[in-house]
Amino acid sequence: MKIDYKQESKLWATYFATILIAMFVHEVGHCIPEWVHGYFAVPTLAKEYSSDFTPKDLNQPIALGGILGSVFFTLTILLLYIIKKNRISSSVLAGAIAMPGLYSFMFFIKGRGHDGTEFQDAQSVLGFSYSGHSIEWIFFTLFLVGSIAWYLKTKPGIRIIKRLLIGFVVTVIITSVLQDTNNAIFDPIFLTKSGIGK
Repeated sequence: MKIDYKQESKLWATYFATILIAMFVHEVGHCIPEWVHGYFAVPTLAKEYSSDFTPKDLNQPIALGGILGSVFFTLTILLLYIIKKNRISSSVLAGAIAMPGLYSFMFFIKGRGHDGTEFQDAQSVLGFSYSGHSIEWIFFTLFLVGSIAWYLKTKPGIRIIKRLLIGFVVTVIITSVLQDTNNAIFDPIFLTKSGIGK
């Protein structure tokens, strides 16, 4: 079978662009509670920068904002995938469920889906146990439902396993490099100015 490199490049570019959009939506979600309360916050692709003056009692709503942004984005893409399908639909869906998939992978490997206390703070706002894993299970469910919807709609053969494994490894590497690059670029800008902290 001949590989169409132009089409392959387009599909992978769409996949990674969707991941970048998903990450940015997550960070915008963190910023919304701060903006609503009149505090300075800047979303970047892999981090949200908040004012040092943001009250500590906003930490939990800020954490929840990011979670809600991710859940909303993933559910929207999943719904669009179910309703409409075109040549890039699978790449967009894969990009949308990539972060829930990575959170789930971290949860099963490390016992927590996210570093810090973001998930615990969000759970607390929702009335779940602070020490529980409700958010991780929500993300795992999103990943599982997205994966099942993709499987049922595309009915891939066994040869897809190699492609999925390559995609997983490349996604882990790209998101790690993106986080480090994002911090290298924006930490000096936002963490050195007076009044800007997180």
